This record gives sequence, C-alpha cells and structure tokens, in this order.
Amino acid sequence: MSLLERQQHAIMMALDEGPAWLSDDLFTGGHLAVIRGMKVHANTISHARLVALEETFPRTRALLGHDRFNEHSRRFTGLPGVSARPLARIGKDFPAFLGDAGEPCVAPDLALFEWLWLEAYHAPEAVPLALTSLAGMAESALLEIEIAAHPAARIVRPDRGVFRLIGEEVPGLAEADAILIARPDADVLVSMATAAMASLIAALTFPANIGNLFASLTEPGCKDRLPPDDFMPALVALLEAGAVTSSGPLLLAGQQEG
Repeated sequence: MSLLERQQHAIMMALDEGPAWLSDDLFTGGHLAVIRGMKVHANTISHARLVALEETFPRTRALLGHDRFNEHSRRFTGLPGVSARPLARIGKDFPAFLGDAGEPCVAPDLALFEWLWLEAYHAPEAVPLALTSLAGMAESALLEIEIAAHPAARIVRPDRGVFRLIGEEVPGLAEADAILIARPDADVLVSMATAAMASLIAALTFPANIGNLFASLTEPGCKDRLPPDDFMPALVALLEAGAVTSSGPLLLAGQQEG
C-alpha cells in the first residue's frame, strides 16, 4: 500500500471509528485544529451519504416521509461496511435493511424497484435483438438463435402496493403480474410483464438457443413450467421491450442451413 493509500485509509477510518486512527504526523498544525477539521469533513461525508440515499430512493422517501426515511438512513449508514462504499453503490442493501427494520412489505419492495431501476441505468451497453430481425426466418433457423437477457433487463414481482404506486404512471401496470425494467437505448423503460415473461428472463441469465429454452421451460418436470402457448408471446413481448440480446450470429431471413 502506498503512502497516499495509507493516509486515505487512515482518514476514512478516523471518520468512521474516531480520531485514534489519526497519527501525529498525518497533518500539520495542532491536534485540536486537526480534530476540528476532521469533524467538518465527517459532517460533509455523512451528509453526502444521506443525500445519496435520498436521491437513490425518492419514491421510498415519499412513502415513508422524510423523518422516518432519514432515521432509517442514519442507522443504515452506521452499519459496518456501508460507509466504505462509493456513493453510487451505498444503497445496495437498503431495501433488505428496511425489511429487517420491520417496515411493511411495500416499503422494502418499492426500494428494491428503485435500486433495480438504478442498476438498469448503469448496466453495460448492449444491442437489443429486434423482433424485425426474425421476420421471415425459417423455423429451424429461429430455434437455433442463441439469446440472453439484456444486461439492463430486470423483472421484479413486488408487493401489490408497489404496482399501485408505479401504476399511476404506467398504464396497465397496476393489474400486471410483474414489472419489467429495461434500457434498450438511452432511457430506462418500465412496463408491465406477465408471469411467463418473468420465468423467461430468469432462464436467460446465461445464453441459450430458443429451441432448448422452449424445451426446458415447457417440459412437465420443470419447476417454473410454462404452458407451451405462453412461451412465444412472452418472448415476443420481451423482444419488443428491448430486454433480449442475441449472443450469436443470426441466419438471414430465408437463408437455409447447408
């Protein structure tokens, strides 16, 4: 560890654990002046963490009210390990924390939705597989296409109260089975999803060709078995939402296997 890294580590530990982590030669000036400066810096860092949580979970904050949300935030940021996270990642375990704190299911589930939205926003770029790319393709070629979930695609099935809250902005969402979060281009999009779409996205964590995917999800012994008639509508809906990518080359429309 370099001298600069040791100094930075000592400062961060002092902010979280107290001035005992500050060596006498770390700063110039008297000890009391250093402590006063560290207090100002600690307050700034603490405030930044609280603001980061407010900006990450604005809907949850509105649901709980500022005072209760702030109380949870202060307790959460005091947990071991939380303070060391970058501000963009500090809220990762906040939804679970709200659940452990005894909040009704709608609060942690709403926070989880907001966290997944943020994950989708920061997910790697990828070109979504367009439904038009499959038009006119021979069935044998279609079944061989290898697909995977888009890096930004998320499906969540939260407490029904979350559906009602988000459904005020997304038509039909209040009655949906699940919520789909996708980012096919620059913007994060939220739309309604079916139970079949949720099962399909869960199965696309790793690339699979469409034929094998259909066989595995519709076979009688499958834990989350889909009715065969539900598979293709679910896939089409995910394609239209930009939630699927192709992980291999496509055979052009009309092209036959040699």
